[in-house]
Amino acid sequence: MSLARPLTKKQARKAAKYHIQHIEPLLDSKILINAYLDQVGIAAPKATNDESFVLRLLCVDWWSRKLINKDIRDREAKAIFACKVAKGRELYCSDDTVSYIRERWDETLAGMSQKMCVSDCGDELDMLDIMKSSLANPENRRAELMVRMSGFEQYADELGDIGMFYTITCPSKYHRFAGGDLIPNKHYNGATPKEAQQYLTKIWSQIRAELSRHDVHPYGFRVAEPHHDGTPHWHILLFMRPSDEHFITSTMQNYALKEDGHEKGAAEYRFTAKRIVKEIITKDGIKKVSATGYIAKYIAKNIGFDVGMDSEDDSQNTETTANRVRSWSSAWGIRQFQQIGGASVSIWRELRRLKDKEIEHDVIRAARDCCINNDWSGFLVVMGGNEVKRIEREIQLLKKTAFDAETGEIRLNRYQEIVLKVVGIAAKATEVITHVKVWTIVQKPTLNAHDVALGAGASPHPLPR
Repeated sequence: MSLARPLTKKQARKAAKYHIQHIEPLLDSKILINAYLDQVGIAAPKATNDESFVLRLLCVDWWSRKLINKDIRDREAKAIFACKVAKGRELYCSDDTVSYIRERWDETLAGMSQKMCVSDCGDELDMLDIMKSSLANPENRRAELMVRMSGFEQYADELGDIGMFYTITCPSKYHRFAGGDLIPNKHYNGATPKEAQQYLTKIWSQIRAELSRHDVHPYGFRVAEPHHDGTPHWHILLFMRPSDEHFITSTMQNYALKEDGHEKGAAEYRFTAKRIVKEIITKDGIKKVSATGYIAKYIAKNIGFDVGMDSEDDSQNTETTANRVRSWSSAWGIRQFQQIGGASVSIWRELRRLKDKEIEHDVIRAARDCCINNDWSGFLVVMGGNEVKRIEREIQLLKKTAFDAETGEIRLNRYQEIVLKVVGIAAKATEVITHVKVWTIVQKPTLNAHDVALGAGASPHPLPR
């Protein structure tokens, strides 16, 4: 049986106006505002000042987005509690949510197909073409992740660092089912996947803080993926000095088992650690093993590539279940992939824009060359190595205040906050602009009967043949 139909945009806007009407008399007291938001189940808005905080609370669009997201999660939580979300049933998330997320994505694509990007120099780009060339394209996303991951491994090999593969799982009370079986968990406390992810994020921040206090800085990647009932768990590939391995592993284990660490099965299933051996002996001789390979299948699976049968449901392959994983991630707002340590990928992406530009600054030029050659290891070396704090690296993102092209005034967003835009990169007294043109998203011109009769294309200025 399906759950109640999703909240429509029209219904969300009506509810938004209701909440605005009731919160307006409370605007002089943040205590009353927070109490009202807690009652509704909406997180307080993030804002840079009190004015923008209030403007969000009085914005129909802000409320509508929050209410629609809350509705998705409330309905999904009910499906989990009703034991609908499980292997052999509705894997990772409910069929209703998968359909709803698919419809939203189709609406987005339909909207993008009607839009184009126009620069101040007269360039025109189709929005769908832009999306295909961006990280929204799974092929591009996977390629960049693998370049960074393999670059970390190469960097580690050159330093003599070792690789460790860890898995951290939530305590029993976060799981709807006991183990991998379809037996309702008597210890389940009603936690949602979002709350489980917050638990994992919290203990990871504690682990990082403990390691930093001892000046230990591992680097690598983590992947968050769901158990069959939607509860997230983390796979983490870390590189480190051999002398740090015992401290890092014991620290991670201590925090992973700090909560309910004595429950049945905790020692066996809640935390696992495996050292990556670079060479193994087979009957055919010595075989090289890539540390990247340990996490590559998780990256591929969670992006949507076929890497065999799904480990959570061996009746389906990962290409089939990927849409359910993406729906799960979207519904709960869970970040699937996260880099740990290393240099900023934002700077990497900005430098790749400078492919054909002459650069005089030696460090920027060296870093740019690494980026366009997909050499993450070399890029990390040029950026000072893994030990340097990001704020202390020589190359930084260049952000500037945005100005209105017509009035020349500082551009403010709808909540009266100053808009800062990334325009390039900087190194000490040197600035290199990567965003030379100003782009605007516009609606594509509508073809009239005369244009169609003449065979006009989608572009208002077709290129000559």
